[in-house]
Amino acid sequence: SKYKNCLIITDEVFSMDGDVAPLAKLSKIAKLHDAWLMADGAHSIVREHAPVDIYVGTLSKAFGSYGGYVCASRKVIDYITTTARSLMFTTGLPPSVIASSIVALDEMMKHPEYAQTALNNARIFTKALGLPEAQSPIVPLIIGDEKKALAAAAMLEKKGYLAVAIRPPTVPEGTSRLRFAFSAEHKKKDILRMVEIIKEKIL
Repeated sequence: SKYKNCLIITDEVFSMDGDVAPLAKLSKIAKLHDAWLMADGAHSIVREHAPVDIYVGTLSKAFGSYGGYVCASRKVIDYITTTARSLMFTTGLPPSVIASSIVALDEMMKHPEYAQTALNNARIFTKALGLPEAQSPIVPLIIGDEKKALAAAAMLEKKGYLAVAIRPPTVPEGTSRLRFAFSAEHKKKDILRMVEIIKEKIL
């Protein structure tokens, strides 16, 4: 009540832990306090259907393209296009990039099962390792020590598995981790084989 305007900003899926923001609850809080809710869908694409005033995202991940987008009311979009210097003083995206993004969106609409399969694959992984059930296709395996995390990532890469080592300052000291990102293309047998290697060589 001290302020004329209030904006609640959150990721929808958090990139380092793979946990999911409770958008429906946040939306209720926003309404209660006459605030707006803005969600960043960089690691998701409208995962939870909840009233959101501004939704932003990237085309460079799930879309396999380039650029980004903002979804909002016409007034907000008009305001952004006439005041955002980062938009006004940049070059427009090439038509081929826009076309590929549209095709990717069409494929997502035709095949919603792809997203569910990616989540299912993450859950196969967490169940096999006795980790908390994955909320998204992003799953961290906390190693702790930075050098051990780097060594584990290098070892897995030699075995044919790409898991990025995330370390400070991206994450807090003592929480270096391997970050796994599952897709619909991953096969159960390959996931379970990777789990065997992790149990034998890392844990």
